[in-house]
Amino acid sequence: MEASETLASDAAIADCLARALRRGSQRVAEAACNAIMDLSASSAGREHLAGSAVLQSILYLFSQVEFIPGVIDIRSTECSKSASKANKSFYLMVDTLVLMVNSCQVDSLHNLQQDVVRKVLPLLHKIWKNVDTLGSSTDCINSKNQLQRKEHEISEAIFRLSMNIACPAHLEPDEVRRSIFGQSVSDYENFLLNYWEKLTYLITRKQKNLHVDSVFTSLLNEFDPKTPDTIIQSLVNGIVSCPAIASDELDISSFLREVQGSLGAAVKYRQDIRVVRTNDQCDQTSIGYAMEEHFFDDGMTFQDADAFVEKCKDAFKNGFSVALRGMEFRSEKIAAIASAVADLFGQPSVGANIYFSPPRAQGLARHYDDHCVLVWQLLGCKKWMIWPDTKLLLPRLYEPFEPLDDLVDDCGGRMEILLEGDIMYVPRGFVHEAHTDVDVGGFEVNSTVDCSLHLTLAIEVEPPFEWEGFTHIALHCWMEKHWSSPFVRSQEEVQTSLFALLLHVAIRLLSKNDATFRKACMIAAKLPPSSSCTTTHLKALRSNQRSIFDEIIKKIDKSCNFKEALMCVELAVREKNDEPFQWMCWLRHLPQHGGTNGQVDFCNILGALEELLEAVSCNLEQALTEFTDFKSKFCRCVVYEDACESFEMLLQMYRTTRNQYTRGMLALHRKHEI
Repeated sequence: MEASETLASDAAIADCLARALRRGSQRVAEAACNAIMDLSASSAGREHLAGSAVLQSILYLFSQVEFIPGVIDIRSTECSKSASKANKSFYLMVDTLVLMVNSCQVDSLHNLQQDVVRKVLPLLHKIWKNVDTLGSSTDCINSKNQLQRKEHEISEAIFRLSMNIACPAHLEPDEVRRSIFGQSVSDYENFLLNYWEKLTYLITRKQKNLHVDSVFTSLLNEFDPKTPDTIIQSLVNGIVSCPAIASDELDISSFLREVQGSLGAAVKYRQDIRVVRTNDQCDQTSIGYAMEEHFFDDGMTFQDADAFVEKCKDAFKNGFSVALRGMEFRSEKIAAIASAVADLFGQPSVGANIYFSPPRAQGLARHYDDHCVLVWQLLGCKKWMIWPDTKLLLPRLYEPFEPLDDLVDDCGGRMEILLEGDIMYVPRGFVHEAHTDVDVGGFEVNSTVDCSLHLTLAIEVEPPFEWEGFTHIALHCWMEKHWSSPFVRSQEEVQTSLFALLLHVAIRLLSKNDATFRKACMIAAKLPPSSSCTTTHLKALRSNQRSIFDEIIKKIDKSCNFKEALMCVELAVREKNDEPFQWMCWLRHLPQHGGTNGQVDFCNILGALEELLEAVSCNLEQALTEFTDFKSKFCRCVVYEDACESFEMLLQMYRTTRNQYTRGMLALHRKHEI
């Protein structure tokens, strides 16, 4: 193993192997692949070779393959000696390629020649879909002639190779803005200033003009609207599971380690799909609310894809709606729309779900969401009942949901009918339910008449991108500037860091009961291109964002409570429990001061809280005075533009990881034609 590792780490040997792969001789290439596999016995050896020119050369060699031996006539029992030899060489090439790709550091994958990667991916995808057949082909003489790489290893290689490939279906934010909100910039401005996170908003379309809307047309073309069965087939056929990635995970390598062995797995019920109906029977424990009935059991996986599709079709005929989540990971066109909407609202990403419902049906029960939703009616029509948010405080992501009993007045709901092409905005916290409640004679099994197909775009405002998050970023930026001064002494630096930590806590406490802090910060929104007719609108939107920040700073200066924040710290230290402070974890992604004295480990905050408590407990009155001075200085001196710059940098970091995940998952769902 040591000798193998030494040889693999020799750059000259790696270069020779890379040249051998490009020689054009099958015999030489096979010998080189065997050598690479031998030298890859240790993890260090694999990493050395994968980081050399070997990976690019094996990709080039593989890109020259025009077909997959043994796939076309896989049922044949005849086995010629030449065919077996060709297959053995091919399988060895696949095994070597997959091993090298999966051993390469993620940061190095972007250096690969993208045109070569694009040629490789369709063939690799086809191999992945036929891996069971290739792994046990009847033309194999013995196990050495079979494909050795496992299915999940091939799917991981596809994911890794795809992370840096740009999606061809890219859409500009302004094109999607016009499709959703209309041609006029003032329509978009009106929505943001008067409806966003405040009121529902309905955008109706003239049916005769839908065909000229390229975005809507591309959406509808993703599905086959001939019959309900063809729609379900286009929705469900060929999909794989999309495992969740942590909201503040900015290292795709960590995600790949976490899901190792499961990428490309069969879909999982509730995680990926729900087949659900809400019956007419009321739950006796909750007045007036019908109960959801699910066709499948929680957590169930579907290994037999064809049988799964047939069961979904049967469920639909029995009144169940099919709800598929993560459409931005399964369709390039929907991914492009979701990405453009995320740009419009200055968020890292936007989720997309699709709902297909039969006539006279209610899929999901009455509920509210912790995110804002744009509902786009693609086919048929749907009746919605919506109740305004009576709490005034917007619900936050990941916080527990409240029971609906006290949130809904049955007489206070508003009804909207969505026809094809219509778009409705539902703010987070607004209770709603939807029906395909159409008075028809009988349900025609092979007709889409009175069925409903709609897409939802979920604008999830994650903690860093609320106004509270922007405020924490502003405090952090101001601290970074303070520390850069050569006149700041080490002891003062530590004290300043502890006061900053306490102010972070005080801001959090203030935000719990203040609606402004919960709103989405959109200073990074990609507004329409500037021109003489849009300048006024752009100024209004940007002025609105600045005024919100000024309002927040005034509230901090006036209302942030030293004693209340200190009580929270005391409780955490006394109980040795930093769970209430886990919301701080995302702050670790902000650039930290170069020195070590003032740094805070936001993922292991208990030590810093103990230090803070010890520092202020000896003289509370003096600490209160110094904290008040510190807070006032921050409120006077904070620079809005500095915070904007850091906010956009953090947003880009989040987007980079989300885009890598999206591209990888899209590649696993792509229907390649060889």
